[in-house]
Amino acid sequence: MALRPVVVTGLGIICAAGRDPVEFWSRLTTGQGGLTPIEDEAFAVFAARHAGQVPDAWIDDQLPPSDAHHDRTARLALVAARQAIEQAGLAEGGPDRERFGIILGKCQATPDAAGRYQPMHRTGDVVASLLDLRGPRVLVSTACAAGGNAVGLARDKILTGEADAVLAGGVDPLLFGTYAGFAGLQALSTGPCRPYSHSDGLNLGEGAAFLLVEPLDLALARGATPLAEVAGYGLSADAYHATAPDPTGRGGASAVRRALADAGLTPGDVHYVSGHGTGTPANDAMEAKVMRLVFGERAGHVPTSSIKSFLGHTLGAAGAVEAVASVLALRHGTAPPTIGFEDGPGDGGGGKAAADLDFVPNQARPMTIDTVVSNNYAFGGNNVSLVLTRPRGPREHEELPRREAVITGLGPVTGVGAGIAEVAEAVAAGRQAPGRPPSLDGRTYAPRSLWRHMNHLSRMAIAASRLAWEDAGLKLPRKALDDVGLVFATGAGSAESTGGFDESIAVNPNKPAVLSFSNVVLNATGGAVCQTLGLRGPTTTICNGGASASIALDCALEMIRAGKAEVVLVVAADETTASLGTAQPYDEDDLPEAGAPVPYGEGAGPVRGSAAVAFVVESAEHCAERGGTPYARVEGTRHAAGGDAGTVGRSLALLGGQAPGLVIGAGTGLPEDADEAAAVLEQAPGALLTSTAGLTGDCQAATGALNIALGALAVRERIAPALTGLTAPFAGDLASYVTKPDLPGPVRRALALTAAGGSVRGAVLLEAI
Repeated sequence: MALRPVVVTGLGIICAAGRDPVEFWSRLTTGQGGLTPIEDEAFAVFAARHAGQVPDAWIDDQLPPSDAHHDRTARLALVAARQAIEQAGLAEGGPDRERFGIILGKCQATPDAAGRYQPMHRTGDVVASLLDLRGPRVLVSTACAAGGNAVGLARDKILTGEADAVLAGGVDPLLFGTYAGFAGLQALSTGPCRPYSHSDGLNLGEGAAFLLVEPLDLALARGATPLAEVAGYGLSADAYHATAPDPTGRGGASAVRRALADAGLTPGDVHYVSGHGTGTPANDAMEAKVMRLVFGERAGHVPTSSIKSFLGHTLGAAGAVEAVASVLALRHGTAPPTIGFEDGPGDGGGGKAAADLDFVPNQARPMTIDTVVSNNYAFGGNNVSLVLTRPRGPREHEELPRREAVITGLGPVTGVGAGIAEVAEAVAAGRQAPGRPPSLDGRTYAPRSLWRHMNHLSRMAIAASRLAWEDAGLKLPRKALDDVGLVFATGAGSAESTGGFDESIAVNPNKPAVLSFSNVVLNATGGAVCQTLGLRGPTTTICNGGASASIALDCALEMIRAGKAEVVLVVAADETTASLGTAQPYDEDDLPEAGAPVPYGEGAGPVRGSAAVAFVVESAEHCAERGGTPYARVEGTRHAAGGDAGTVGRSLALLGGQAPGLVIGAGTGLPEDADEAAAVLEQAPGALLTSTAGLTGDCQAATGALNIALGALAVRERIAPALTGLTAPFAGDLASYVTKPDLPGPVRRALALTAAGGSVRGAVLLEAI
């Protein structure tokens, strides 16, 4: 099936190897590396001090004075984003801004001026606001694979018809804490890194890169010049280790094979591979295995190089930086070199397995290049491969077929119970425990050798995933698990690991808590779920605050619609610092003094909580073939960028006359609940409105997932959480709200809402089977 061609029409980049695409390509092809010693005195504690640093002047010279107050991460992103939009000819006019999106890859949370971590999605919100991008807005955080992952997800948004243009890329700055973590892992080289030949460690770098992605037909219609086609992409999970890649290379090879299949190509069609090439022994040896597995006897004849030898490892930006280099390689018919390469076996580089591979040593190579594969691998076992090709002309294509998807398993882990049976009982009885952390005492959900080393967030997520899997009644053979997808959603990742790591480097940056560091990346929990359940299918991590779960569901539906998976596990988890180190649930006397939140009316304010919620999404065909019993059909999803009161109505627009009988809202007890209540009562007249905040408190991404899960439960079981404390609603009267758990009649349709303040609002419409 030939799908709608998706092309790149604009490039933007700023990194140690260049302040724009022209300078970047010039330096790549002339071998001018950008790795330099770090002069900042704070870094003097480390023996290894080479990095890819971006001069402040490169940023300042390209931004207007009005952008000066933004943090360095946002400013890096703005430079690259403006370049890409300008080259694409979209600085003025272009597509409807409601259909112009941004998907940003990011590995590290950015501290504000006071040193506090900002929400992960904050950088994307700044860029979208200043450039007036009101289409899909997604923050993907699959660590070092995030930038490439973002480009692949952008292609999905085009193919599903959700967007007409997407700015896709990645950004990360050079942060002291991250540097200390890699130093603690003894992963840094003492000089400029030399991937594939002298693999003694990596250099960190910083930067941002974006690709402007749009459909070929719309690009040609407006007179744009396609630079390359995003022909396909593949995701996979190693399910092996938190920081080390699977040494067999099967995870990386799986991503390449999936990407080529997605593009309708074979390994024989590939002319050049842009490698991950960090310069560490484990990575370089693994990549050699991937080349052997994918290309077989042809492996030594497929040039592969690492541009990290020029600019270091830019973490969340790396995949986007390397995608920009890949597009330029296609445009100019030249493979960039691996500089610093030493002939001979060296002391790493994959040993005998890499001895006869072609790493384009030290000099750029003019050659015929029609197809490039760009690979990235990450902590947490996330792998991504992009297939980029020379652009072809307009041609006949088919729309991505619609496929019905159903929710078949629910796995909430909350303060009122673990498992859907316990939570349903609590809902029916009207029990509430906002702020109370889940208790997992008495049951281990993973092998004890793994369980005892896991942080609290991973334990909750694994428990939720197993409970959802059991509830779905899934009994798949081991080989089938290789194709099961996982989408992890979180607002902030592990507070326990982040806090523990930050405390350790404050005491002694040369002795960081390396176990905590390996869990600081937000995709680490998703990796732990994959490792425990043995899932190796397409995997990604979404970090859009309270809207993360509905966006994650979007990704799952896209995987199913594209035929990349028949079963996808969506799991969301967030925690508060109050729950850390607490083995037993809080006693009633220990609950927050504010009492239970009262969404949609006067009363107690929000209470922060901890929870994990998983649900199984399947294609309807797969569910029917195995004799599964679904809770509900996913009728549609909708997201509106902005996150303020004005977006509530737009997120409800998917209703299209399909009025729900029940709305489980995103209300947490804030005054802004009034706007949501008013919008729901206006656009879904007759529906009953409720919220899960009284059950658990505000658990960020997990709250959105709980709304979806309890919406599915309501459709099948006719119960919903009651707003027991509501006496004077902001909008309407009490008859418009759920005040008793037993609903007055069958629920044909339920609507679950999610919200990330100032960023995105989401809506998921569920329908009875």
